[in-house]
Amino acid sequence: MNELWIDREAKEDETPFYIEHLLVEHRLMAKGMAYDDAITKADLAERAERRKAGDLAHFTKQGQKLPDGAKAHVELWKKLEDGVSVWIVDGRMVRSVFDIDFTEGGHDHVYEFVPDNEVWIDNDIEEQERGYVLLHELHERNRMAQGLPYSKAHAESSRLEYRCRHHPDELHDYLSAEGWA
Repeated sequence: MNELWIDREAKEDETPFYIEHLLVEHRLMAKGMAYDDAITKADLAERAERRKAGDLAHFTKQGQKLPDGAKAHVELWKKLEDGVSVWIVDGRMVRSVFDIDFTEGGHDHVYEFVPDNEVWIDNDIEEQERGYVLLHELHERNRMAQGLPYSKAHAESSRLEYRCRHHPDELHDYLSAEGWA
């Protein structure tokens, strides 16, 4: 197969990074390399492209190793009654500086770079998708706060997100149950 697919971005500023990643991964796997090894090498190639673009330098000060996670904030979406702040964040910055695999959203119980009591939603998610990602992240965070391990909380949250994507009329009720009032 000589076809590579890229998801539509709300901002198409990372497409060259994804293309480089996919080309390296595809080329290595075509030569017989195992997927896990190919993706590791493709991540290295993508990181090199992000460095060339100046992303790390743009988000760090002279002599600083890594930026403060709060510098990823673009806009406060909402502060919840339990003290959790939901932020729209610069997803490109998060991927370039902290975690190349950051996808759609995250929170402080999974990512060490997310400040305490924060949920992050990637600004590269189209607005009509954000509610579903928000539900996933809030549910996952709440379940982990109750002691559920990530793998189980993530699986539960993925099922709940899937349900709401197929029954969008239920999204508001499920968000309310997670503290989004």
